[in-house]
Amino acid sequence: MSRPGGKYLIVNADDYGVCGATNRAVEELFDAGLLSSASLMAVAPGAEQAARVSGRKGYPVGIHLTINSDSAENLWHSLTAAPSLGGGAGLPAKMSVLALKARSADVSAEIEAQYRFLCDSGCVPDHADNHCATLYGVNGRLFFINAFDFCAAHHLPFRFPKNPGFIERQLGRKLPGIGFLHGQVLAAARRRGVLLLDDMISNPCSIRIIGNYESLRGYYLDALNNIGEGITELFFHPSYPAGEAPSEENDEWRKRELELRFLQSGDLHAAAAGGGIKIVSWAQAFGNGGK
Repeated sequence: MSRPGGKYLIVNADDYGVCGATNRAVEELFDAGLLSSASLMAVAPGAEQAARVSGRKGYPVGIHLTINSDSAENLWHSLTAAPSLGGGAGLPAKMSVLALKARSADVSAEIEAQYRFLCDSGCVPDHADNHCATLYGVNGRLFFINAFDFCAAHHLPFRFPKNPGFIERQLGRKLPGIGFLHGQVLAAARRRGVLLLDDMISNPCSIRIIGNYESLRGYYLDALNNIGEGITELFFHPSYPAGEAPSEENDEWRKRELELRFLQSGDLHAAAAGGGIKIVSWAQAFGNGGK
């Protein structure tokens, strides 16, 4: 895409493939023209179905590189069964365990295997991103180098913002060293020719803080009114209720249901149109197709 100026927005559904309820939500949103992207997790229970449907319908989907589990009670399994990634027991749920034990070579092999899983299912990713920021370097391991080597090999852009404000918004505060780490990540991507987003937006608050639908809706519409020029990704985790999801134990899943409701309302697209914001896919934004 030629971008002499203007505002471009990728509307992304994260965690596609995590369960059947999420798959249903994402696919309905795609079919209604309310998404321009989704991120598919190859290690999750609903991944095979999601990849098959995406390949058949031609959804613009990226690979949601995942090297951890969300819950110790519901472990996902790596596609390589690498011992340093939990082997047959499952991907580690504790970030400290992952940071301590994961071997760099195993991480590279695992993310390649996840990519191949999607391609073999007929779903060629148009970008790469990461579950729980395990490849961002915030855990003390420089796995963003593995991610960028992978992206360079397959000509994929990667979800990471050039604007450091996203990290501060997600954490709710400034942390010593984050600015330095952010610069390291940008430099590593630049050296490898990996394209990055200008900015990213997602609501970092728990459902207890958000409170209700109107609060969530207001957050996203306000964020949309304040995006800058360039390519911004607004990513959600839309889903219908899912009894098998561990996070339902503390009602956190309800946030996903509210995000689904917001996307279904069409308010986001109406606000984007009114603000002169063009909604695009990753491939449209970066001119890539993956290899």
